[in-house]
Amino acid sequence: MSRSKIQQMVTLLPPDGSTTFLAALLVPLILGFLVGTIAKGIFKVAVAAGVLVLLLIVLGMISPQQVIGPVVALFRTGSTYTDKVRQIAGYLPYSSVTFIVGLAVGFFKG
Repeated sequence: MSRSKIQQMVTLLPPDGSTTFLAALLVPLILGFLVGTIAKGIFKVAVAAGVLVLLLIVLGMISPQQVIGPVVALFRTGSTYTDKVRQIAGYLPYSSVTFIVGLAVGFFKG
């Protein structure tokens, strides 16, 4: 192979264990794992609260109107937090494959 053809080849292999490369892989992975674990915890609490509310409604201890009022108020005031949520979400590297892998591992195994 001639020298000019060798120089034109593109290598797809990462640098040999460089600190920058490892940090670029591990930081989004760890962030994804943490976010996935937190999301799983929030999901569990939300499901438990929903089951509890449905159980209380079925048993007749509370009425659906007692639940709907606070939920509607929460949705009305929740729109004020969208800017803060977008700002925090802007810090997350959600376009990184390692973040998505960490998110899935954190959500399903964490």
